[in-house]
Amino acid sequence: MRKTYSYSSVVIGVLVGLLVYASSENTVLAILAAVGVSVVGFILIRMLEKVLYKAADKAADKAAGAIRKAAEKRQNKQ
Repeated sequence: MRKTYSYSSVVIGVLVGLLVYASSENTVLAILAAVGVSVVGFILIRMLEKVLYKAADKAADKAAGAIRKAAEKRQNKQ
């Protein structure tokens, strides 16, 4: 299992909720802001992580293939 940073969006959501409450003193609006930012942030971060993991896997596979080809060339020369 890979490490994920998407749960940090919950902290950001709570902070945004506190900011909304401090500026408007409306509890319902603050809770909606906190939950909304947490959920949207979680989804966006997970999507970004999936894209980055796929790109890293492809790059690692390509690098391993290049190393394997270089090793085969060296063995064929001997």
